[in-house]
Amino acid sequence: MANAGVIAATGDAAPDTWRRLVGHMLRSYAGPGAEMPPLPESPAPTALYRAMIRLSRTGTSTA
Repeated sequence: MANAGVIAATGDAAPDTWRRLVGHMLRSYAGPGAEMPPLPESPAPTALYRAMIRLSRTGTSTA
């Protein structure tokens, strides 16, 4: 459900943002001493801004 919210919020503005969320989730499930996979790059601030503008215009809630 969290991933669905990220996808709904970022849509076309930052379409690969879900990969970062999944990376964080995988890291949180790793056992002690496990090698941590690198996180995908953060979306650009302008992409996140566009996503938030798009979300506010559609009136869609991710909560």
